[in-house]
Amino acid sequence: MKKIIGLLLACFLAVPTVSFAHTHVQTTVPENGATVTAPLKEIKLTFETHIEKISTITVTKDGQKISLASQKVEGHDLIASLDQPLENGSYTVNWEIVGEDGHVMKDSIAFKVDVKDEAKEENTQAAGKDSEKKQDATQSEQHQKSAVANDEKTENNDSSSFFVITIIAIVVVVGALLLIFRKKKA
Repeated sequence: MKKIIGLLLACFLAVPTVSFAHTHVQTTVPENGATVTAPLKEIKLTFETHIEKISTITVTKDGQKISLASQKVEGHDLIASLDQPLENGSYTVNWEIVGEDGHVMKDSIAFKVDVKDEAKEENTQAAGKDSEKKQDATQSEQHQKSAVANDEKTENNDSSSFFVITIIAIVVVVGALLLIFRKKKA
């Protein structure tokens, strides 16, 4: 009996611990859904935990990849630098990071660049204030939807990992019980 208990204890200790926490994005500059009205030469993503140096970022406009001057990882931040400010248009930033827990996380944000000439800007400044308020409300709503979607993805990953671990534990316990009953019959 002592051998079986020792075997069960060894099996449970040999199974690596599983972390259910994944690294998610905390903030992005620019924000998801934002309209950038100033020249943009850097994109910065800040994550909840430290990310690995092999993490990558790509920027696309209308499906075409934009050349980056550099990309670097600094602790929790993934930073893409551009040679020239982005032209007006819609952009998508895709990233693939390896978090502190070793899990690969992929996601993206979208934003628009709308840098106006100074002469046009003076004429549209008053109208811009009203649209800016509407835009802020829309951005907030989009950010909340994105956060909910990310949480749902994490919950799905967590529940499937828990299911696998539970099945393995049940198999080990049933195997140990079969061994005990076999020895009692003999």
